[in-house]
Amino acid sequence: MAKTIVITGAGRRMGKQLAEHFLAQGWQVIAHYNTRSELESHPQLTQLQADLSDPDAIAQLSQQLQSLGPIHAFIHNASCFQPDAAAEDSVEHFQRHFNVHVLAPSELTGSLTWAEGAAMVNISDIYADIPNQRFAVYCASKAALQNWSLSMAQRWAGKVRVNVIQPGPIQFLPEHDEAYRQKVLSQSLIKQELGYQSVIDSADFLISNPSLTGTVMRVDGGRFVTNRYEQTFSNH
Repeated sequence: MAKTIVITGAGRRMGKQLAEHFLAQGWQVIAHYNTRSELESHPQLTQLQADLSDPDAIAQLSQQLQSLGPIHAFIHNASCFQPDAAAEDSVEHFQRHFNVHVLAPSELTGSLTWAEGAAMVNISDIYADIPNQRFAVYCASKAALQNWSLSMAQRWAGKVRVNVIQPGPIQFLPEHDEAYRQKVLSQSLIKQELGYQSVIDSADFLISNPSLTGTVMRVDGGRFVTNRYEQTFSNH
């Protein structure tokens, strides 16, 4: 019988690639998306829409997931990313980020029926540990997701393994010009675009390895080390 995985933010980009990967591996995939999905129909794919910035939508999605049987794996990939200066309402800006990054995974996983040996992987960010003043609320909410994940690894010990992936810049977008790309790559020890596959491979490893829980895995080409070193010594 096929295993079942829930992936939030699976409608496009990295989430879409994650969903397609697990479908190819024979999993039953429950793919959440926000406003639109680029996933093609598949006999083992169930797609569910919800705006995870809305607590009522989170509650409705949680009820839907409860009826879908034992869950073997859960990847919280859904994300909200907006600079603080762009926010017209600072309270709404704060609530949106924390709803998507912390309230949603807490509510969605809290009442799931977990299969034996289940695993959860939450996608954080290297900026959970290296704050950026332009994106203070985003950074704080990703740090909260990471801290919550490690707490749940303790609470669910022996029932669900919980791990975190901290991606750095993984995949350039069409709007990223060459100057920006070179600047980002200059801060990497690997000096190359990692691509979505780097996160897919890491998620696969964390889900399949029964010895790992409470782990924070940086998938950033060494950018965390570079940033930390430069910040430490640039102030002296």
